[in-house]
Amino acid sequence: MGDSAASESRETFGEKNAKHFDKVAPSEWPQWIVDLQQQIVDFLVSPDFPSWAGMDINTQAEAQGSKRRMLDYACGDGLLSKALKPLYASVIGVDVSGAMLDKYRATTSSLGLSEEEMMGVRGDFITGASQATEPPLPEEALGNFDMVAMSMALHHVEDAPVTMRELASRLKVGGKILIVDWAPLDGSTAAQRDYQEELRKDNKEAIVKERLAVHAARHTVGKPEGFTEAEQRLLFEQASCRDFAWKLADTLSYVEPVDAKGQLYWALATKA
Repeated sequence: MGDSAASESRETFGEKNAKHFDKVAPSEWPQWIVDLQQQIVDFLVSPDFPSWAGMDINTQAEAQGSKRRMLDYACGDGLLSKALKPLYASVIGVDVSGAMLDKYRATTSSLGLSEEEMMGVRGDFITGASQATEPPLPEEALGNFDMVAMSMALHHVEDAPVTMRELASRLKVGGKILIVDWAPLDGSTAAQRDYQEELRKDNKEAIVKERLAVHAARHTVGKPEGFTEAEQRLLFEQASCRDFAWKLADTLSYVEPVDAKGQLYWALATKA
């Protein structure tokens, strides 16, 4: 038993996440995840996104005629890849979970795209182990991207500054890095204050905190409270990225496993 506990403690966060998501990836997402994904995508496919992101090419025809490339790290089932593919000639999705990559490849197939247009590979760029991808790709194929994107995964990493620097290193100068994640429920927005008041009235504040501390995926999470605007800005700056942009979701998102709500953010910066 002691050896098992020691072995578990030696696992990297990447290995913990791979084991967890290989186990829990369902054939169909529950409705709360479907709703959360839709909320994430609605902004990305809106007419407002290209100008918010400082992108001067926003049509599918122009993107396909270019050689613009995107990396979707911790890609899951390909939510960001699918939403942003019209802006890029090719997308590579990378994930530690084989089960998630099966879903990613199913997304590629459902879009009628070839592997040259949207490819999923297994890999971990963050642990420092310098592992090859599976299937193997040459190192030059894994850098010089126009966009690197990561959705709902930054709070799952052990060292956010190291992660951000590694992701930024995969960009060409002038390339964009996009992060979608949770902002802390610290009462900093009207929607959060309304929710906190609702919890107080129902005497549920302590219950929600307890659920967040013990939920099934807690061992895969490095920063469960999420990131403030100032923290995300600093992470980008430490990775030599500038021209910071930040957007909070207008409404809170329901998270069924903890029977609580959170607030999404989108953040973007440009590699200097």
